[in-house]
Formats: sequence, C-alpha cells, structure tokens
Amino acid sequence: MAKSQLEQQLRELDQLKRRGVITGEEYETRRAVVLASANDPAPARGGGGGKGFFKWSAFGCLGILGLLVVIAVAGAVAGSGDDEGGSSGATGTPGAVGTNKGDVHVALEAGASGEIAPDGNPGKRVKVTIIQVADGVKSSNQFERPAEGKKWWGVEVVVQNVGTKEVTALDWKLRDTNDGEHSTALVFSAGEHLQALYDLTPGGKTQGWVYFEIPEAASAKWLRADPNMFLKNDLYFDAK
Repeated sequence: MAKSQLEQQLRELDQLKRRGVITGEEYETRRAVVLASANDPAPARGGGGGKGFFKWSAFGCLGILGLLVVIAVAGAVAGSGDDEGGSSGATGTPGAVGTNKGDVHVALEAGASGEIAPDGNPGKRVKVTIIQVADGVKSSNQFERPAEGKKWWGVEVVVQNVGTKEVTALDWKLRDTNDGEHSTALVFSAGEHLQALYDLTPGGKTQGWVYFEIPEAASAKWLRADPNMFLKNDLYFDAK
C-alpha cells in the first residue's frame, strides 16, 4: 500500500474516532487491519508484475492483534443482552447462511435494493442499491490482469444512510457457486472503487464498485453487505 494512501486511511480512522462514529474497540480493530494490509500486501500473479493488483490482507502480528480484538468485542456484545431497539438474541439454522432473524435477502441483479441496520441500532440504517453487475471485469491497463485461472467479478452500488445516526463503511463478502468465499479485491484500471473507509451522515450517499477475484469457472452465489461485524443483521443479494 502506498504511504500516502496508508496515511489517508489512518487519518480517516482518527477522525471517525474523534467524532464518536466508531468505538475504541472498532478503531483498534480497523487500524490493525489497515496496518497489516500495508505491511503484507499480496502481489499480483498476472502480467502486471505485482503493480496492478493486490488483496487486502490481515496476517502477521498486527492481524493476530486485530483478530483478538474482534473476538473480545464480539464476546462482549453477545453477553450484553438487549440493546437499543431490542435485541432478539435469536440464532439462525446451524450450518446455514443468512438465516438469522433480521437478515434481509434480495435479488442479485441491477436495480435491486435492500435496507439493513445492525441488531440493536435501528438508527444506523442503510440502503444498498445495485447499479450494475459485471462478471469478468476488464481492466483498461493491459498489464493489469487477475491471477491465472481467475477472473474479476464486480458490482457497482449506491450506499445511502436512511437512518437517523451517522454510519460507517459496510463489510463485503462474496460466495461463489463452488462455495468459495472471497473478500474484496483492488482493481485499479476499471470503474471507480467504493471507498474502503467512509462515514455518512443521515441522508448522505456514496457510490462505487466492489470487486472480487474468483475462479474463472465460477459465478456469484450471493453477495453479503454487513453493517457491523460484531452484531447480527446482514443484507444478502442472492443470485437466481
């Protein structure tokens, strides 16, 4: 990760913490992941020679620190009982995905939209609308290519704060038809990325692409937008 990009992300995190948008635990977790990503980028294996593409990663000592913070905070949330707005505490079907009470499912297609708020935080409600879906994203840079046997899959979305409180960035995950799960990837010479870190005041919106690198023979099974990794209630876009 370029030094200027790292510094910008750390400044944005500091601003979110000072404004009270994220908790101290969330700040430490996100900061550890950002620093780990900068210290341990995954190089490209295509024609770009490592310059065109890398994934966010959270390995090494800082990644372990971040994971410990996540576990500690998740445990505290689980044992805290009901929160503002009422936490049902209901669990989903064992071994199934997206079956928790409060999970929302909509179609994975252009024009589809869904709304979601973290369990116990109804004021932090966001609406996600899909503008377009691209299976096999092409880069305008001939030297930027996905890894051998892989392709880029992308979705352009609009995220809008339709609640009454400030919200922060969603966490994205894609499951393919081989049941492989993927975190977001960076593709520099295609459509503009959705910002990795942002905060939206009520009524505010942001737009951009979310990319994933998946096997060439696979397609998307579902796309998940998670408003808070520590709490229940996720938004799923399910392929037909």
